[in-house]
Amino acid sequence: MKKINIGIVGSGFNGQIAFIENFYKNKFCKILGLAEARPNLRRKVAKRYNIPYLYNSHLGLVSDIKKFDGIAIITKRNMIGPLSMEFLKHGKPILTEKPMAGNYKQALKLYKTSKKFKTPHKIGYNKIFDTGIVEAKKVYKTFLRNKKLGKVVLIRSHRLSGSGYNTRNYYIKTNEKNSLSKPFWPTLPDWLPKKFQKSYDKYLNLYCHNLSLLRYFTEEDPSVEYANLSDKKMSVVNLKYKKFDAILETGFFTKKGWDETFEIYFEHGSIKINLPPQHYKNMSANFRIENRKLNKIKSFDVKKSWSFQNQVDNFLEDIMKKNIMINKNIDGVKDIKLIENIWKKFLKK
Repeated sequence: MKKINIGIVGSGFNGQIAFIENFYKNKFCKILGLAEARPNLRRKVAKRYNIPYLYNSHLGLVSDIKKFDGIAIITKRNMIGPLSMEFLKHGKPILTEKPMAGNYKQALKLYKTSKKFKTPHKIGYNKIFDTGIVEAKKVYKTFLRNKKLGKVVLIRSHRLSGSGYNTRNYYIKTNEKNSLSKPFWPTLPDWLPKKFQKSYDKYLNLYCHNLSLLRYFTEEDPSVEYANLSDKKMSVVNLKYKKFDAILETGFFTKKGWDETFEIYFEHGSIKINLPPQHYKNMSANFRIENRKLNKIKSFDVKKSWSFQNQVDNFLEDIMKKNIMINKNIDGVKDIKLIENIWKKFLKK
């Protein structure tokens, strides 16, 4: 079988740990090209992962686009949108880190471009590829069908966590500064006051994962009933779905520790999921089911894997099938729109 040729834009910490290393491990993949502005880093990463084509800019990779079957973009967040825009015009599937853009208008523009040029576009919500999350959704769907726990009455997404980075992960470092700043798009929505720039950027970057998980399980677009956002205490958001409500609780006060849960409450029981720090390899979510009718609790520990590896493998399958199966760009568009609606509700409070 002919290997899938991948081009990479960006080889910093996350680019190496979560993407390059995992593409390299897949036997059906060849990392054919790397665009990286820092020359020493570019050379060292290429040597470690046997990458033959090197570029000091994404433009070089664009000029050689016919050599590649797919592109992965892992750069500064304000550069992901405009870089995606350039590659979307060439029809080759792309995978980008989340969020896909800084605001709803930008995300919608990317979506329309992908439709125009028929370019598959996948957004890197890696937590959806956690094997524990996948198994928990199967269980959730089963209870929706058989109604053994009754109706869903509430979903609670909770994250009070540190950075999630594992300092033991090896990656290549150099003394070069990452001074590249173009192309870039400003991230702040045009209606949001500038004083909220940092708070909005942090909320979008960290908690788009939570909204992605809510979308993955519910397959619905909720309305925002209440939003109280803060950098100094827990932020709380109430969301309304067709037949139940959801609570989003988020906070970031320390780089140490991890406390993330996703809980689905039924009339007669619950599914409670504990999620691991995402940069710890071979750790999967575990969950338990409580059936109050039978007064029983059953715990599930699934086969250990790494969500980032699963995400890369899934993208390669998408390329072979010429279709994005999970985390299509339209999902990213809706998630960013929901985050903007949360902020609008907060400002009206």
